Amino acid sequence: MTDSPPSELRRDPVTGRAVLIAPGRAARPMALADALPHHRPPRHRAAENVFCPFCPGSEWDTPGETYAIREAGSVPNGPGWTLRVVPNKFPAVSSEGGAFGFHEVVIPCPSHEPNPATLPVEQLTAMFVAVRERFRTFAADDRIKYAQFFMNVGAEAGASLDHVHGQIVATDFVPDAIRNVMDNLKAFEWNHGKCETCSRSTQPERLVHASDEAFVVCPYASRFAYELAVAPAGHLATYLDATDDELAGIANVLKRTLHALDAVLHEPAYNLILHSAPFRDAPESFHWYLSVIPRTARAAGYEWATGVFINTVPPELAARCVTQPHTCRPPRRAPRRASMRRRGMASTPTSRSPAEPACARGSPIPSARTRRLS
Repeated sequence: MTDSPPSELRRDPVTGRAVLIAPGRAARPMALADALPHHRPPRHRAAENVFCPFCPGSEWDTPGETYAIREAGSVPNGPGWTLRVVPNKFPAVSSEGGAFGFHEVVIPCPSHEPNPATLPVEQLTAMFVAVRERFRTFAADDRIKYAQFFMNVGAEAGASLDHVHGQIVATDFVPDAIRNVMDNLKAFEWNHGKCETCSRSTQPERLVHASDEAFVVCPYASRFAYELAVAPAGHLATYLDATDDELAGIANVLKRTLHALDAVLHEPAYNLILHSAPFRDAPESFHWYLSVIPRTARAAGYEWATGVFINTVPPELAARCVTQPHTCRPPRRAPRRASMRRRGMASTPTSRSPAEPACARGSPIPSARTRRLS
């Protein structure tokens, strides 16, 4: 046993998912090679002698673009672009048979850049505008009920190419998880008289950033350590209605959020996910937002068996670390001693829990007024 705080069962008010917050689990020994999740590779190794279908000059290796921002006089499906959207060459759904839908790739920059945080705010804004325009196109098709945008950053998060890109999957059905979220949001608003997402901005213990543009929080029942939610300050049910200025504000705050996350976790792999209401009958209780899910742990037997994730870093502590990355370092695991490896014994607890970052002692939680990303 360790001297870590006791575990706590939490339930997400939106998804209904149960999560165990268990700081003591971070102290367990890690003797297997590659037992910990992989970080993203160093930037200088991102494109070492590897052909990239998303770089200029490789346009022939992708299907024809459905949306692009181009230099004047440049030819479609050739060089001269600053952003492209193309059908996925290996789609999960298709308009030509099988499970119906559209699967596209959003390439926000021509340079072979593996890290979204290094993109200028203008490029991130252009990406979000492009996603909104593709969503509007899909929403005009009566067959399409829902679209999902996401980015997989790093192999641990599911990426197969390191040139930064996102994906859109538009389907003729609304996933069960989204229907469940809509029901829970309606119930929350009925019971509390307010939007659940808006209410997060009034919880200072988990607030990372608040401004006129957006707010950032670590969700109450985060499945992964340092999970973040980035939401526009104004209530807006569907991403379809987001203005260019609102998307520029989100891009600005997201860039700073990703920089802070990289500083704390040393460039982890992560998933960036857009949560928006379905195209038909969007409830006003919905509030679109982005999730950043760092791959700080791997789902294992208990998670797959029960659907209950185990998070070793309390969201309140994670919020403090992301807000003050210069005073934090990521959780450290207990040292593996030779005798422990030979006999399979648990590690000896240290004076400070290995799950407890450096800022955990002696640093008061900043107030909501001071919670701003640099």
